[in-house]
Amino acid sequence: MEQAGTIAARLLKNGIQISQKPTATTSLRGSYDLPAEEIRRHREEIADIERAQERCKGCTGEACKQPSQGMIPVVEVHDGRFCYALRRCRHERNRLARLRISRLFASARIPRAYEGDTFADYDITDGNKGAVAAAHLMIAGEIGGLFIHGVRGTGKTKLAAIIANERARAGSPVLFASVPDLMADIRASFASGGTSERVQAVKETPFLVLDDFGAEKMTEWVGEQLFCIVNHRYNEQLPTVVTSNYSPTQIIRHMATVDRVGNVIDDMQGQRIMSRIYGMCERVEIRGADWRMKGAC
Repeated sequence: MEQAGTIAARLLKNGIQISQKPTATTSLRGSYDLPAEEIRRHREEIADIERAQERCKGCTGEACKQPSQGMIPVVEVHDGRFCYALRRCRHERNRLARLRISRLFASARIPRAYEGDTFADYDITDGNKGAVAAAHLMIAGEIGGLFIHGVRGTGKTKLAAIIANERARAGSPVLFASVPDLMADIRASFASGGTSERVQAVKETPFLVLDDFGAEKMTEWVGEQLFCIVNHRYNEQLPTVVTSNYSPTQIIRHMATVDRVGNVIDDMQGQRIMSRIYGMCERVEIRGADWRMKGAC
């Protein structure tokens, strides 16, 4: 609780001039849940706060007139006593929200080719409209996971990036990771002893996109890392989007141990991983030709 002298000092520090001769006739515009005696004792401080608040009228957020930029002096009541406080104005709150979202985009690692993309940038066709509908459900939080597969060049990565962009705009921390690059990053971090931290960050990020699943060179170590990530997100029910050029059956085959002639010896690792993906993701296929190859001979 602030004493009168402390309150006066804070008011002066924030450019609020306090009347030297308190009067019982100073009118107050606001109504305050304070005892009459408390209002009488602090009438001039309250009136000066109200006058300081007048500076904010008509403000567009471009040129703050308050000594403490973006902060509005207010009257707070604690245990029936008057207290002086500063609160962020709506323009300052909006500025900080925009800054936070900007930082979220920077940390999301969304590919530059798709930075800022929205559904307005995505051509809807008969081959992808089901995936687009599922993407909207994913953004709204109506489904907890999405597995998008289809041949290369059909817009899977772009759609996943749009989902990530929309979640970031809504203020949700997002991580977009190309699986081959992610595996290379984790492998490289062995040298610095940061492997567990890197895997932990991917496991626990509130919203994860695993792009190009199945494009990584498969080894037992890679399978262990992928299972560790996918299993954790399945158990904790963390929103996850996975894209792949391969169908679930093809991914299991890709992850299998084979003999010299290509016969499957053991596909348990792929079965375990895809079982978790099946359990947490709706599955949609995008059909169509490779849009990157349009016009190619």
